[in-house]
Amino acid sequence: MEKIISSRQLSIIAFLSVLSLKLTVLPALIYSKIGVDAVLLILFITAIDFLEFFFIYYVLKNNQNISFYDFLSNKTGKFFTKIIFILIFIFYLFKMLLLCSGGFNYASSAIFKEAPLYLFLFILLVSSSSLFLFGIKSYSRTVEFFYPLIASMFIIFLFMAIFTAPLQDVRPFFQSKSSSFFASFFNFGILGGNYIFMLFFMGKIKFTIKTKSILLKNILFGWALLIIFYVINYSIFKNTAAAHPHAISEIIQYLPLPNILGNFDWFAVSFMLILFVFHGGLFIFCMTYSLNNIIKTNRIKNLQKASQINLLIINILIVLLLYLIFPTFLSLKEFLFDKMVISIISYSVLLTPLLSCFLQFISNIKKNTIKNR
Repeated sequence: MEKIISSRQLSIIAFLSVLSLKLTVLPALIYSKIGVDAVLLILFITAIDFLEFFFIYYVLKNNQNISFYDFLSNKTGKFFTKIIFILIFIFYLFKMLLLCSGGFNYASSAIFKEAPLYLFLFILLVSSSSLFLFGIKSYSRTVEFFYPLIASMFIIFLFMAIFTAPLQDVRPFFQSKSSSFFASFFNFGILGGNYIFMLFFMGKIKFTIKTKSILLKNILFGWALLIIFYVINYSIFKNTAAAHPHAISEIIQYLPLPNILGNFDWFAVSFMLILFVFHGGLFIFCMTYSLNNIIKTNRIKNLQKASQINLLIINILIVLLLYLIFPTFLSLKEFLFDKMVISIISYSVLLTPLLSCFLQFISNIKKNTIKNR
C-alpha cells in the first residue's frame, strides 16, 4: 500500500484537530454548565484523548500495510464493520454541522454581519471540499505549509493576552457537583475523539523510529496551548464567561494594543477562518471515507468518481440539515448537547480505538502462540 503521509504531517493534523470551535463558542457553552470547572473538564477530555492516542498508535503500528476497513472486516466481519462506519459517519456529520453553524455564528458577529448563511456555507464547503478533492496528500502538505503560521499566530495571541490582559485568579475549582461534572462530560462527548481520524490513514503512514515522539510532541503542544487559552478566557471574564460566546475575538477587546495596530480583531478572524477550512477538510475526508466503505461494492470500478459522488451527497446533506432541521445555532446546540442519543453515538465511536486495540492484542497473542508451537 502506498505511503502518502509522513509522521510530521500526521502530527500537525493532530495538532489542529483539537482547536477550531474550542476557541469560539464552546468555552461559553461549557462554562454555562459547570462554571470554572470547565477547565477541569477540558483536562479530563484531554486525558481521555491522550489515552485513546496510544490505543490508536498501537493499532496503526501493527498494521502498516492494510486499510482500517480491511482490518475491521477481517476481525469482525463486514456487517459489523459497516455498522461501525455508519456510527463514525454520523459522528463526523454532526461535528461538521457544529463547525458550519458555530462557525457562521462566530463569523456573522465578527465580519459577516449582514451576510446570509448560504454565503458562509458556500465559502466553507467549497474550500473544505477542494482540499479533499486534491487528495489527502495535498491536504497534508497544505496543512504542513500553514502550520508555522497557525502555531505562531496562536502563540503570539496567548503571549499578548498573558502579558497585557487583566487576568484574575481562576480558582476556586471543584465548585460543581461530581454528578454535574460527569453529566457535562457525557453531554459534550462529541468534543472528544480528536484522533480517531488517524485510523483512516492506516496503511498509508510512513513510520520511522521517531514517529511516536513526533506525534506526542505536537499533540501535547496543541493541548497545552488550548488549556492555556481556557485559563486566560475564564480568568478575564470570570463569572460572565458564559455570556462571551466568541471567546478568541472577545479576549482581544481586553488587550491594550498600540494605536498602530488599530482594531486587532482581524487577527482572530483570520486565524479562525483558516482553522474552519482545515477542520472542514478533515471532517469531510472522514465522512467520505466512511461513506465509501459503507456502500463499498465490487461493482464500483472508478473509486475516485464514487468518492466525488459521495462528497456531493455529503455537501447536499449538510446544507439540507442546516436549513430544514437546524436553522439556528441554538437549535443545533440543544440537539447535540441535550439529546442522549447523540452522546450514545459519540461514545460508541469513542470506543472504536479501544475495540481496535483489543482486536489487535488478541491477534498478536494468537500469532505468538502459533510461533511458539
